[in-house]
Amino acid sequence: MKQEMSGSSDVRLTAFFVLVFVLSVPFWLAGYALGELPDLIPIDLPVSALMAFTPAAAALILVWRAEGRSGAAALLKRAGDFRRVTRKRWFLAAFLFMPGILTASFLLMRMMGAPLPDPAFSLAALPVFFVMFLAAGLGEEIGWQGYAYDAMERKWKALGAALLLGAIWTLWHVIPYFQTGHGATWVLWHCLVTVLLRVATVWIYVNGGRSVFLAALFHAMCNVAYFLFPNFGSHYDPAYTFPVLAAACTGVVLLWGPATLAGFRFARKG
Repeated sequence: MKQEMSGSSDVRLTAFFVLVFVLSVPFWLAGYALGELPDLIPIDLPVSALMAFTPAAAALILVWRAEGRSGAAALLKRAGDFRRVTRKRWFLAAFLFMPGILTASFLLMRMMGAPLPDPAFSLAALPVFFVMFLAAGLGEEIGWQGYAYDAMERKWKALGAALLLGAIWTLWHVIPYFQTGHGATWVLWHCLVTVLLRVATVWIYVNGGRSVFLAALFHAMCNVAYFLFPNFGSHYDPAYTFPVLAAACTGVVLLWGPATLAGFRFARKG
């Protein structure tokens, strides 16, 4: 019976990942044909960035087929499942983790003598970025965390599932990364950063009551922090961010444990 359930789960996961990539193809092609999104905001995003909603679409299609409208509605409701977060400090972690990583990266770049402008960003852009990237984060995390992760965790444990999901997530991003105009070295380093960001996402997700909303909030703040990096992401260098993020994720794994990423070693007992 366990093998049968595992096989069924593997089929659903494979169908989900294939469908996400298939639904994304038109956006990748549009990215090459149309270039960047209109200049409504002061950042450069390829048209392919609109593929952010394909993981949610793929998950909802598969759940609708398997469980009907009620199942799809239940999955969609997880976009607002913030009440699952019983330990409110995880909201703080979702808000501050990536701004902290990028602040440390900026300081590392300064220390290493990398050319950097003085930090400057528009406060008026902050709420616009936040709303935009939260919507996109929900479009992704309903699929990645809400549909795929829990099934993967049962088979590969938390760290293994996070790394595997992170690798698939990264592969899905490769074409848009190149469409931003960056070279192969930048893309390679940023792919490594992306894998680690899924580890951090899973850590926040499992400790935050398995809230899809919290995962999307963290996802949004990763993008907000990136595009506020001086200036509007223009001087972000993933080669400096990777070692900082790798150190933070290593600390997470050592302190919370690779099997669950939720068993903090120094938690109070009793």
